[in-house]
Amino acid sequence: MGLVGLIVLRGLMAGCDVYGAFLRGAEKGLRSAASLLPALCGMLLMLAAVNASGLSYLLTQLVSPLTRLLRLPPEVAPMLLLRPLTGSGSLAALEGIFASCGADSRAGRIASVLMGSSETIFYTMTVYLGAAGVKKLPHALAVSLTAYLAGAALCGLLMP
Repeated sequence: MGLVGLIVLRGLMAGCDVYGAFLRGAEKGLRSAASLLPALCGMLLMLAAVNASGLSYLLTQLVSPLTRLLRLPPEVAPMLLLRPLTGSGSLAALEGIFASCGADSRAGRIASVLMGSSETIFYTMTVYLGAAGVKKLPHALAVSLTAYLAGAALCGLLMP
């Protein structure tokens, strides 16, 4: 509350119409939110369809040879797939790993590192690049996913 008071006081001292500036900023924020809503709805619908159809289980089975090659425990595979898509889904997977393997297990430590060192790539790209008006996403997506997979691979190979 004190910080807001200082900002208002500073604006008044500078001769700024603080309330008008606030309203203009709120209007721009609402317009940005409205322009992002269709992309966010599409992403959430796709995620729900993937989970409801059982595709997530199939994808987990498909990546299991890769996870074995990278020395990632099989329990980490669902989180590995969910993390770029959804924060809440990957958090639920992390909790499941903790419940079944323990937080101090190798799977728990690897999952914790993956959770803390990565981002929900598709959500972040939808929100930030959508707000910036970027329409061509393939290069940014490829670089983001490559960096995520490189981090996961190093985590599996280097974590004792």
